[in-house]
Amino acid sequence: MKKLILCAAFAASLGLSGCATSPSKPLTFDQLGKFSTTPLNAQTYRISFQAIPNMSYGTAEEITLLKAAQATVQNGFQFFKVNDDPSNRTQQPPRKAVVYPTPMPYPYGYYRRHPAFWPDPFYDMPQVVTLDPVQVSYTIECYKNQKTAPQDAFDARLILQSLGSKYGLSATGEVLPAPTQPNEAKKE
Repeated sequence: MKKLILCAAFAASLGLSGCATSPSKPLTFDQLGKFSTTPLNAQTYRISFQAIPNMSYGTAEEITLLKAAQATVQNGFQFFKVNDDPSNRTQQPPRKAVVYPTPMPYPYGYYRRHPAFWPDPFYDMPQVVTLDPVQVSYTIECYKNQKTAPQDAFDARLILQSLGSKYGLSATGEVLPAPTQPNEAKKE
């Protein structure tokens, strides 16, 4: 009887944990954060990106580079150069802080020191929290062909072909529709 109750409790916990770990729907390119493209003149643009919470600085830089390639192609250019302006040199990765959990009241602490108590190994684990949202901005100068572009210019079409599918963009810079989940395909 005792084994039957333990097996039922174990099966119930597995069933409930399976529901809690279902994957979320993937984000489209436009849902990764806030983008802005500001034309400064006929071939110079300011590309800015503010990321969603918990995105790394390196990923935000990669997405901003992809957005720069998208803006380049959509404005009729093929190559772009990221200008080394003062705003790029002063950009720092976002500030992070270590947060420790709040200690429990006295009885919990008393029983925690008792030899028969099995402590939670993950309770006292500190967490690293990002304090500032990740923001990346580039000033780019666009060029029609490779003859007029400097040697260190990026090929926007090559960037869109190589990185575009990772973030939901086509090779022409168009936003692809979000992939459907297997459960959603059955509903339709």
